[in-house]
Amino acid sequence: MSTIIKVENLSRVYRKGDNEIVALDRVSLEVKEGEFVSIMGPSGSGKSTLMHILGGLDRPTSGAYLLDGERVDHLNDTELSRIRGRKVGFVFQTFNLLPDSTAGENVALPLLYLGLDAKVRRKWSAKAVGALGLADRIDHRPTELSGGQVQRVAIARALVNRPRLILADEPTGNLDSHTGQEIMAIFQKLHEAGNTVVMVTHDERLARYASRIIELRDGKTVSEREVTDRTMPDVDAEGVTEIDADEDTGELEPRRMRWVDMVRIGCREGLMAHKMRTALTMLGVLFGVSAVIAMSSIGEGGKQQAIQQIEQMGINNIRVRALDLKGEELMEARRKLSAGLTRDDARALRELIPSIEYAVPMKAMNIPLTYEAKKPKAKVIATAPEYQEVVNFHVSSGRFINGEDMAGCRRVCVLGVGIKWDLFANDVALDRLIRIGREWHVVVGVMEEKARPEGSAKAISERDLNHDVYIPLTAALKRTKLDPLKSEITEIAVKVKSADLVRKTAGVIETVMDRRHRNVDDYKIVIPQELLEQHQRTQRIFNTVIGFTAMISLVVGGIGIMNIMLATVTERTKEIGIRRSVGACKRDILRQFLIEAVGISLTGGAFGIALGCLFAGAIPMLAGWLSPGSDWPTVVSAKAIVLGFTLSVSVGVLFGIYPAYKAAAQDPIEALRYE
Repeated sequence: MSTIIKVENLSRVYRKGDNEIVALDRVSLEVKEGEFVSIMGPSGSGKSTLMHILGGLDRPTSGAYLLDGERVDHLNDTELSRIRGRKVGFVFQTFNLLPDSTAGENVALPLLYLGLDAKVRRKWSAKAVGALGLADRIDHRPTELSGGQVQRVAIARALVNRPRLILADEPTGNLDSHTGQEIMAIFQKLHEAGNTVVMVTHDERLARYASRIIELRDGKTVSEREVTDRTMPDVDAEGVTEIDADEDTGELEPRRMRWVDMVRIGCREGLMAHKMRTALTMLGVLFGVSAVIAMSSIGEGGKQQAIQQIEQMGINNIRVRALDLKGEELMEARRKLSAGLTRDDARALRELIPSIEYAVPMKAMNIPLTYEAKKPKAKVIATAPEYQEVVNFHVSSGRFINGEDMAGCRRVCVLGVGIKWDLFANDVALDRLIRIGREWHVVVGVMEEKARPEGSAKAISERDLNHDVYIPLTAALKRTKLDPLKSEITEIAVKVKSADLVRKTAGVIETVMDRRHRNVDDYKIVIPQELLEQHQRTQRIFNTVIGFTAMISLVVGGIGIMNIMLATVTERTKEIGIRRSVGACKRDILRQFLIEAVGISLTGGAFGIALGCLFAGAIPMLAGWLSPGSDWPTVVSAKAIVLGFTLSVSVGVLFGIYPAYKAAAQDPIEALRYE
């Protein structure tokens, strides 16, 4: 027979402070394939330490250990775990089964860490459970089984991966004598089938079930003898069948553990085990992500509305507006020979600055408008034909003011769609006569509908263009009594040939206007692009404040996740030890607990995204209810959803990595002893 275990001068020394405790002192032994060996000794003799080293749960301080011809005492954690999962099967005195898993799931646990898929795991688990006579108990949990049945499940788990070595640590210690004999009969049958069994015990009678006894005392081998009169069980291994050590195990070749199984374990063990605790833990992430989504939707809504208003005004436009000077300021301006804003200013800008395509003079007037008994509130704008080209605002029916209207100072007007509706509803407005001030004007056109500026966009464009009425500038100046001290016009709408030239052109306009106005500050230059940028800066400040608040909520949620995960690690220390004993490496444990933390935060993030979308929809209604007439447009963008998803995952990783690391760092032996 070949040698399955070879130990040479094996020592294990534990250090506690300045003290050294010698658990094993230069132990040497060999175990042949197919042997049944008992390692016997009193408590503290080192037999459990030796079993832990033989099973790959611990490392020797010195000496050499070969398992199945492979030196294992110098392997790293991952390599040692793979050896443990493929070549070793443990049977513990305290059974060490996962209480929330079925018998079949407990038996299949080593196969999980070998990377086998669920179908293969179920197949081999059913074989092992059936071989131990528990086929009808495969879906029962340990709490639903007797002590003997639980130990049979533990033996089936040790056999399922068809290991080269079965290690049994006081396998009958927690069983009554009759059940204990049944278990020993199973080990006898395993031995007869060709399995290599090493059993640790302090009981001479149990030790004699083996074919050879190695006795330890004070960490040293004191005797080694063959058993000539072996103890035989008084009962049969009832129901135990088809235990075959030579069965084809090609399907059990180890591979990389599957992420789908890791996620399943994380969700089942982390999210579903304590549903209420999980729900409460994820609240911080939920509210933080929902705040981010809602805040982002407000910012995006305001941004799009502002862009829409700028596009309506013209992204390559500049407005030169007369300042409303009064009293001494007005008199001082006129003493300095500034005539205020005039049509000549518009003409000069157009002629002197090549980058200007149009420079249209405008005069806004507060003149009453009447039709029959109707007196709608309207703004009268006296302007020129090029106005609609500058502001990209055109008629929907009829025509706009033309050159003949300007030359003849005609009494014609063009109505905004809001005024048309107020005066004529669904009737045709063209060719109707309406009274503007004291003069009657013929309606020659109706403008297209223009989106009304609402909410924060009012800072960019205050007037509702749908309630404007347009008349020829020449007619207004001829028939309206003007204050000689006031500006002739109120505004010049400038259209620049290219948006890239807007700022440069604005600088040239300022130079020309300063010269014409004798450096008198009786006008201002408004650049829509700059208004948009200012609006966006304000929005960013708002977003930053709300975002900071949301981040505080996320951090609080993350701290909650860390706190719960740290408590979970303590609660599940025994489970960690069990998983490590069947082949899980530190990386597997770290991934499992990290996935649990990410799962909690990701679930909270998903609900947070949904709640944030609901908040985004409710904000405009709430704003309108609290302040009638106000408007807070919201837009939930894909960017905001991705941000919420990313934040929730990041919180899970950042605050879950330490508990996961702490779980992975658990000593498997100490974890198995944890109660």
